[in-house]
Formats: sequence, C-alpha cells, structure tokens
Amino acid sequence: MKLVVQIPCYNEEEFLAAAVNDIPERIEGVSSIDIIVIDDGSSDRTVEAAQAHPRVTKVVKLPYHQGLAAAFRAGIETAIGMSADIVVNTDADNQYPGKEIPALIKPILEHRAEFVIGCRDIDRIEHFSGFKKLAQKAGSRVVSYICGRQIPDVTSGFRAFNRSCALWIDVIASSYTYTLETLVRLSSQKVRMTHITITTNPPVRSSRLMGSTFEYIVRSVADILTLLYIYSPLRVFIFLAAFFGFPGVFLIARFVYYYFVRTVGMHIPSGYEQSLTLGVGLLIIGFFMLLMGVISNLIHTNRKILERILFCVKKAG
Repeated sequence: MKLVVQIPCYNEEEFLAAAVNDIPERIEGVSSIDIIVIDDGSSDRTVEAAQAHPRVTKVVKLPYHQGLAAAFRAGIETAIGMSADIVVNTDADNQYPGKEIPALIKPILEHRAEFVIGCRDIDRIEHFSGFKKLAQKAGSRVVSYICGRQIPDVTSGFRAFNRSCALWIDVIASSYTYTLETLVRLSSQKVRMTHITITTNPPVRSSRLMGSTFEYIVRSVADILTLLYIYSPLRVFIFLAAFFGFPGVFLIARFVYYYFVRTVGMHIPSGYEQSLTLGVGLLIIGFFMLLMGVISNLIHTNRKILERILFCVKKAG
C-alpha cells in the first residue's frame, strides 16, 4: 500500500517543517509514505522550505494564488499520478497531529471504508468562540442531512481517501474550500465513508481561510445553497414550488369559499377577486418551479453519467 500525504500551502514557510516532521515515517500495513507539498502561489519562501526538507517527495507549484480548493484538487491529481493507494490531506499549520494518520487510514486498510474524516471534538477546542462552535455544529447538521449520514465535523480538512474514492473527487462549487463539496459529492456517489475522533494541536496562527466568524458563516451558507442546487436540484425546486404553490392554492380556495357563501348563497358580490388573481399567479410560479426542477434533475442525471465516464477514463489511465 502506497500512502501519499498531501499538504496544501499558502505562505507557510514558518510552520511547514513542523507539519512534515510530525508525519510518521513508518505505518503498519503501508509499504511507502510520500509527502507532497502544493504551493498555492505563496509570496514567502514556502517553496524553498519544502524543497529543502528531506522528507518532501514532490513540490507542486501553482502559477498564482488560486485558493485552497484549487491546491487541494492539484494535490489529489498529483497523488493519483504517483499511483497512490491512499491519499491523506492535512494542513500545513500542523493543526492535525501526524500521529493520528495511522488511525485515520485504518478503516481503509481494513476495507471498512473508502473515505475517512478526522473529526475534531468541537466542544474541546479552546480557541473557538461559543458562537463559532454553535455555527460549526449547525453547519455539520445541515450538511449531514444533505449527505444522508451523520458527520460531526464537516469542515475538518484531515481526511483519507483510497484510490478509487480519490478518482471521484473534483471541486466546482467553491474556490476557497473543498471540505463541504467533497462530502456531498462522494455521498452522491455512494462512497463508503466513516469518521474518527481526533485531537488537535494548539493554533500557531490565525486562520487565513477567512477573516471572521461572520465571514465564515456567510461563505459556508452560500456554499451549502450552491451544493444543494448542484447536487440536489429537484429537492430545491420542489421546495420552491411548494413555497409558491401552497399559498396560491390557499388564496384560490379562499376566493371559491367566499364566492359560494356570498355570491351563490347570499347573492351578493364576494369581493375577493384579488385573492383569485394573486393565487393563480402564485400557482403558475409554483408550476414553473416544478418544471424547472424536473429539467434540472435531468441535467443532474446527465452530469452523473459524465462523472462516471470521467471516473472510468481516470481509472483506465
């Protein structure tokens, strides 16, 4: 079993060596361990630090700063090209202890899973504010619902993939992170996944992924909505159809009720024509939303076929 550990980097000259040194040199069940560093257009000496480290097998340099998602994707493609049997993704700031890698890949070695997430115990992370912990848990519940399985920490970047699973991976919905989309994408492909609980090292710097908790929440919500539209379009449009259609039915029923009670029964004008007009308008919008859902679902099905073809091409190559 060949293990490739990938480390996406952006201006990590100061902390990269500690992250690399923390990775075990030998793991039971693994024949070789290669470490690749993906530089996301750093402006410091990250590339030089990576090239100088004796344990770094390969350095991948992106031509300019493209974001964590692009660096992660480049790492996966490089690891596949190196004939990796297992790919582990970790952070360059050594947030995730290297000693946890054997436990992370164990379910894959034992053929119990194809994808494993190292989930942090959010309540025990001291540098997370109460608001951020609440947001993390809420986001994890929402994404778990979308994926159809319980995942306590959906934003953890400490992950292991077997080769077959890595071939499915792509990131198209976000430029700044890969964590949410890979979960939703792999769930849609019925990949066997599990999670383990891990410890974390104390932070050595503030997050470079986002400026504040509020920014993190806004971008995460935007990503979740985008993922819902891309991977579950019928669910989205059925909700929109119900959102517009049910009030429309209610308003039409309201007009009909007063029409029969007043106009038919009492021979006086009902006076609720506006309910009929608005109700018909809302019902038409709801109907078109349902049609858009059907069309979007057909596009989604076609995309899944294309993904399957791409998977087979990668596997054959």
